[in-house]
Amino acid sequence: MSPVAVSPLSHRRVDLAPSLPGLIETVAPASLAMELGIESGDRVVGINGLPLVDALDFQYQAQAEHVVLDVERRGSLLRYELELDGDEFWGVTFADPTFDGVRICENACPFCFIKQIPKGMRRSLYVMDDDYRYSMLYGSFVTLTNLDEADWRRIEDQHISPLHVSVHSTDPELRVALVGNPKAGRVMADLARLERAGIDFHAQLVLVPGVNDGPHLDRSLRDLATFGSRLHSIAGVPVGLSRHGQARQSKQLRLSRTCMRTLPGKTIPVRRYERHEALAVISQAERWQERFARERGDPFFYLGDEFYLMTGSPVPDTAHYGGFPQIEDGIGITRHFLDSVDSYLRRAKPNTLFGADGTVACGELIGPTMREAVGRFNGRTGAGLDVVPVENVYLGAEINVSGLLGGQDLLTAFGGRHDARPLYISDRMVSQRTGTLLDDMTIEKVETVLGRPVVPAADLSDVARDLRVRTRVRPQAAA
Repeated sequence: MSPVAVSPLSHRRVDLAPSLPGLIETVAPASLAMELGIESGDRVVGINGLPLVDALDFQYQAQAEHVVLDVERRGSLLRYELELDGDEFWGVTFADPTFDGVRICENACPFCFIKQIPKGMRRSLYVMDDDYRYSMLYGSFVTLTNLDEADWRRIEDQHISPLHVSVHSTDPELRVALVGNPKAGRVMADLARLERAGIDFHAQLVLVPGVNDGPHLDRSLRDLATFGSRLHSIAGVPVGLSRHGQARQSKQLRLSRTCMRTLPGKTIPVRRYERHEALAVISQAERWQERFARERGDPFFYLGDEFYLMTGSPVPDTAHYGGFPQIEDGIGITRHFLDSVDSYLRRAKPNTLFGADGTVACGELIGPTMREAVGRFNGRTGAGLDVVPVENVYLGAEINVSGLLGGQDLLTAFGGRHDARPLYISDRMVSQRTGTLLDDMTIEKVETVLGRPVVPAADLSDVARDLRVRTRVRPQAAA
């Protein structure tokens, strides 16, 4: 990197449009940004005279050979002129990765979970995003229905990859009904355009019993199999229904968009899978997985853990999931957890936690698996953990995964127990950004009401680490 010219345009006020905040949240040590003296709280205004619309735009524009970076600090504009040698580690994160707001969903999916949640939950949960930038940054699934030609060209030119696409069905008419948007029928053409542009992508099928499984699932998998190596994986997850969605629409979720009401399949019957139906999906998936293993070298099509847990079927082994390509969508998270338990117990010395105890709270679906894992943990370490599967009172008993439990569910399950032992919960219940639970309740409030520590943990090794600390600081009895 050549010497940097910095021009502090002191006392010059910059009228920063709300659509371009560019607020820097953190600056990494030993990064180019730190070398330049850029600070947390500064705002990136533009590069080479061009405004930036998001963090991806910054990453792309900041890799040019000649960069003029405009940064606003407390009302003054700093200009950095740089000659760069190649890829540089800028080391900045932004308070919000999209400077121009979030792309809002234009669809009317009959199983939209956001429309099923009650008032009073974490604010971010009500944002109906369908933003390809969040898809690349965080693995969010998008439908591609709200992209215009400028969006497509930007994805192609800046190579915004990988993307995660909610497909649901490759039958144009059925996908239009499932997504609730007339543009949804072009999904195969959209995916083909991604492939031609060299964009990697993953596909998701939210499966609704009797609607897009069975022969429709066969068609979707057959069609998706025509894509080459740019399509990395396909996930099949069961539809979810909260008690609020059921009560409001009696499990018949009618498409809300007026233009959709004349389409075939305008009313989609949405309900949970029964055990025999879920077993049929597993059997159908296994046939495709065997075929894909022969043709592509891996199972390629992965089912959501719920299918295995709700039927009491064995969770596939680690090799089945390969690199766990869709673990952020919950695919393989049970196997990942069991592997982490095995790994910890191989390293743990016997009885190192003798006398340490507490409670592990989890969703009802994972309850039997958690009890088995914690039983092995106790047997090896000497700890006295117990497991309490918690009913989801807030969203309804049919929502039975750990990550969707709220603070009120914990208060209902553990209130009035007069138990001071630590309560361990899945860290997936807690927002990394706000530190709140799904219903916007803080960990501190739950602790205050219950009168016990509440500790988010990623796995049992986190639990063991916390128990060791508590055992060391436990008051000793007087001699």
